[in-house]
Amino acid sequence: MNKFKGFFTLISFFWLWSCGFCALFQWFVTGKAAWFGLLISAWALPLWMLLRFRNPQKFSGDQRETPAFAAVLSGLAVTLLTDVDRGLPLYLAIANLFVVLVYLFHLSAFRQPAMPPVDGVFPTLATGGGQDWNAADSARREKAAGLLLVFLRGSFCADSRAQLSQLAAMEGELHRRRVQPVLISTESADHWRPLYTGEMVPEIVELCPADKRNRPFVAAGGAPAWLWMLGRLAGSGAGAVCRPSCWLLDDEAFVVWRHLPDNYRLPGSGEFIRGQLVRLEE
Repeated sequence: MNKFKGFFTLISFFWLWSCGFCALFQWFVTGKAAWFGLLISAWALPLWMLLRFRNPQKFSGDQRETPAFAAVLSGLAVTLLTDVDRGLPLYLAIANLFVVLVYLFHLSAFRQPAMPPVDGVFPTLATGGGQDWNAADSARREKAAGLLLVFLRGSFCADSRAQLSQLAAMEGELHRRRVQPVLISTESADHWRPLYTGEMVPEIVELCPADKRNRPFVAAGGAPAWLWMLGRLAGSGAGAVCRPSCWLLDDEAFVVWRHLPDNYRLPGSGEFIRGQLVRLEE
């Protein structure tokens, strides 16, 4: 299912980009405003996601990607009002709306498997270097009162980048409460260090996608289609990514709080996570 969604996500964005280029050409040739409306409806979501990817410190999304969705509806409205012949621009704009809705509410959704419960001990994970990572050992090593584990989908993901930026902004609160942030993904630390803008260097853990102990946290084929196809050609596990989630652990690795989103575009904002830190004092 993950590969199916990844493939159709690739097709969806290819369709939107192509439809936009076609509309741009027709707009210059005919000068009809209906084609301009189609251009807006086609490029609103791809450009918004590109903007979020390039500048996660300033732009973040929500489940509906409200700015992009509003632009898609605006483009459809322009096409409806100007395409008096009810021709191709109108039908393509309606198709674009359908593609955007499918992406927002289906292609980016995922199901969380059985996870460690609250008040249970967080399990030992296997790293990409063949070593074991234990949360209690990490807390003792850092002399921390607790750990904040953040599972990141990947550096290619605009939402993971935005969450990383929000975590950097709340590092003062983490330091005050002696909470050590731990970034966990299937990518190496070299992918994340240049993206982290804070001064408090977090621990970065690279998971081994093939180890069975990591299976609840890793989605095989969960990466974008182009990434897992490249990984397959290279014979690596580049197609496997972490399922986004957040965990607050005490210094003995007991789960105090967890956030298991059902959509990878809602990994948990910095303000939402900040509000949960008080649970370590309860």
